[in-house]
Amino acid sequence: MQSGPITIETLDGLEDQVAEVEQSDQQYQVWIYAPLQPITNLGTGKTYQAPYAARVFGLPNTHIIRHVEDAELGHLQFHIWSLGFFTGQRLSATEAGFLDATPLKPGKLNDFVLLGDSLPKAVLLAEAYWLDNMHDRKQLTRFEAAIHALFLAQNPRLLQFEGFMFLYTALDACFAIMKDILPGPYPRTHGERTKWMCDHYGVPVPDWANPDGGAEIASLRNPTIHEGLYMGEPLGFAIEGRGSNRNLNLQMQAVVSRLLVAILGGAETDYVKSAVTSRQNIGLRLR
Repeated sequence: MQSGPITIETLDGLEDQVAEVEQSDQQYQVWIYAPLQPITNLGTGKTYQAPYAARVFGLPNTHIIRHVEDAELGHLQFHIWSLGFFTGQRLSATEAGFLDATPLKPGKLNDFVLLGDSLPKAVLLAEAYWLDNMHDRKQLTRFEAAIHALFLAQNPRLLQFEGFMFLYTALDACFAIMKDILPGPYPRTHGERTKWMCDHYGVPVPDWANPDGGAEIASLRNPTIHEGLYMGEPLGFAIEGRGSNRNLNLQMQAVVSRLLVAILGGAETDYVKSAVTSRQNIGLRLR
């Protein structure tokens, strides 16, 4: 695929590499997990496997990404983060770029399906965003951090409160990005932030983000971060949403995803304006 200055090519042997990974005993339900941690005995030099995972691990390289200019590594890394977001799959060019677990199939980490020629257009949006912010690296890194937190929150092994904390971090990263590019006045409290962001881009405001209703996620965040209490209990001893059809974390993922699309330049798409309460994937057609 070529889009503007970016070219992405498939490396030889892709099918064999995919088959090898899919047959790994680390794979389960289209996710692959970190292998057991190798431990070397300094006295004997022998290596054995610890009874816990290594956490950080690598996967074979399958594609190569090029820029027509002699782009620096950070430039291409930004494109890799953006591509991962739009394809819904963690991508990495580093030797050990995966943490704990990662899906083997695209579309597992987002709630949209790219329509038409939206993928090459997403590459162009990422390039434009890079050029607009190349002298403010913090903005670029914040965008990558928001994607990373969104992805980490979806690890199947996480407890609910852990996913909530990652997603709240992703929302805060989006707020930091927007606060630096938009004129004030800005929200004074955590409880006003999500509504402010949604209102700016036309994202439907969920009930848990409405300050008039007490800004529920801010009320959850404060005791979680400052007191170690989630839903009034020590972390992990209670869950939110028991007895209801609402999935708070899933809706938070939807809000973060829409904000990221909007921040990158897709604010006028139907996807950004779509309901965040749906459990279905939604078409995203970039203009």
